[in-house]
Amino acid sequence: MSAATDSRALLDQAMARLHARDFRSAAALFSRAIALGLDTPEIRNNLGQALRFSGDRAGAEAAYREALRQRPAYIRAAVNLVGMLLPAAADAAQAVIAAALAAGAGEDLHRAVAGLWREAGHADRALFHLRALLETSPGDALMRSELGTTLMGIRQPSAAIPHLARVAEELPDRADAKVNYGLALQQSGDIAAAMAVQRRAIAEDPLCRPAWQNLLLGLNYLPGITAEEVADAHRAYAASFARPAPALFANVPDPDRRLRIGMLSGDFRQHPVGYFLEAAITAHQRVGFHLTAYDVGKRADATTARLRGVFDAWHSVGTLEDEAIVARIRADGIDILVDLTGHTETSRISVMEYRPAPVQVSWIGYANTNGVATMDWIIADAVVLPTEDEALYIEKPLRLPGCYLCYTPPREAVAPSPPPILRQGFVTFGCFNNLAKINDEVLAAWAAILNHLPEARLLLKTAVLGEAATAQKLRARFVAAGGDIARLDLEGYSPRAAYFARYAAVDFMLDPFPFPGGTTTAEAIHAGVPTLTRRGRGGMISRNGETLLSAVGLQDWIAADTADYIEKAVAFARDGERLATIRARLSLGPLGDAGTYARGLETAWRRIWRDWCARQGGGQGAI
Repeated sequence: MSAATDSRALLDQAMARLHARDFRSAAALFSRAIALGLDTPEIRNNLGQALRFSGDRAGAEAAYREALRQRPAYIRAAVNLVGMLLPAAADAAQAVIAAALAAGAGEDLHRAVAGLWREAGHADRALFHLRALLETSPGDALMRSELGTTLMGIRQPSAAIPHLARVAEELPDRADAKVNYGLALQQSGDIAAAMAVQRRAIAEDPLCRPAWQNLLLGLNYLPGITAEEVADAHRAYAASFARPAPALFANVPDPDRRLRIGMLSGDFRQHPVGYFLEAAITAHQRVGFHLTAYDVGKRADATTARLRGVFDAWHSVGTLEDEAIVARIRADGIDILVDLTGHTETSRISVMEYRPAPVQVSWIGYANTNGVATMDWIIADAVVLPTEDEALYIEKPLRLPGCYLCYTPPREAVAPSPPPILRQGFVTFGCFNNLAKINDEVLAAWAAILNHLPEARLLLKTAVLGEAATAQKLRARFVAAGGDIARLDLEGYSPRAAYFARYAAVDFMLDPFPFPGGTTTAEAIHAGVPTLTRRGRGGMISRNGETLLSAVGLQDWIAADTADYIEKAVAFARDGERLATIRARLSLGPLGDAGTYARGLETAWRRIWRDWCARQGGGQGAI
């Protein structure tokens, strides 16, 4: 056998071991080939892959760099090295890319590393590569779409809109193109236009689930419609996605045994779901309950790590199809499955539609009906879901004794502060809610309030206001609503500690409507700053302000209607001493009492399980 044949056989063995994921053997074979003089950029790159996945990152980096020394524009080696360096060594990765581009690597490198930057959480660096691709291929609609969604990811919706509008026009048969365009409009604050685009996407494809879910969430923001219209849209969604009847359950209908409770979410992280979940689950007893998390999210952080340590079992299932997640849940014998996301960004409500568990519950993530017939209960309270609203829901209300939310205090210190009116002589209102909530009716109310108080100021703070174009659009809308932009202060994103520090600059918060704050109201309470809210039009989302303020004894900060909202804002703004008294005593109180909350939650689980058991003929009584 010739030396060439021996060498070919050696490389074939090495590649076979690499494909079989026997990385150590593959690395040894590639190293042997190099020692025999078979030293090429391809072999060095393959050696790098074998070393990387066997755990030898230093050796892998040396192999990739040698491949690039031999062939500076070798795209595969550059991409592999960048993929290994990210996200920890972003500057080193950037240097690798720059060197490969200078050596002549072009379109394929731009395309690959744009995705790597996005996956690593550096969407801003991906923009350079996406724009370079569009310069050479301006008619590439899919690449333009990626540029638009990347701009949204870095809180620049106004920059994204023209790109995504063009994509929607160039791809008229693609409902998903309309979905992205609608999302950019919503993020920029144009909720009416956003909903119109999502409706066009549904007309194009009645089974476009993302369009439906964006529409359903968006209707909660939209003024000028009734709670009944919002509920009807949710039922229309459910009718469009029929599922086969589930198989019989093997769960033993024993009302008193230890229950297996599963929680499905993509938001086990620093997110409103995480903020309202962590303390309650940490305080949850385990004697009668086993808690399993089904994580469908793509992002993880310190909150995720803490929650992993609290649940009895944790399954990362985000890459699985619905049927596989359903099979996993059924195999785990889950008795009560809780959806924490509803129709929000990381929704997998489609899993709940298969009914993988005997009892299914909606909690925290989507404070409205899901519209889905397989959802049995929604966790609520007497304020957020009064009896007159029950007809809006597919689910039965499972009312907790206090507020249905329990806020986990932030780890960032929030120092109590007096109202700034006492030192400044004029009131400063604030709203830190997302821009989609700030519709023209809200702006008109705020303009009227400021017109009654000639020295008052209004501070609006939300991430997208860091984009100059989006901030300018809001200023124009405020002027059109009768407001004075000279007294309007706009701020974008701040890290958490700096964000909480800004509450000290505000005398009290003005809640938007019909979609008031939830997390922001709880944060303000924690910071000792009251919020003025308006009574909801019906549906839990519209009543979140009511239940949070009622829980801390601020019922008089709930306005009956818009006229009362304006009147109360003006009256409260003229009484700095009263504001000082309120701020001195305001605290989370029952909203932060995780132990009491968890006991109520545990009682609720047992009640609804007993109800299911009774309906199987083997239980004792019903609720």
